[in-house]
Amino acid sequence: MKAKVIIAQATNETVDALYELVSMFHTRTSIKAYPSVDNEAVFFPVDKHDLSFVKSVLEDKAFPFRVENAE
Repeated sequence: MKAKVIIAQATNETVDALYELVSMFHTRTSIKAYPSVDNEAVFFPVDKHDLSFVKSVLEDKAFPFRVENAE
């Protein structure tokens, strides 16, 4: 799999929930996740299974996201 990153977007009202999700990923999984600017968070899945897992969690929590190629 070509390296991918997932960028999730939150609103001003949901940004705290997104950052809590980042903290959960960072402490409970091997998936690296970091808060970013403008109410965003960046997730770095290792493989296609991690990619699917992060996408499913973000969809369940109703966070819009996009998948981009890592550079």
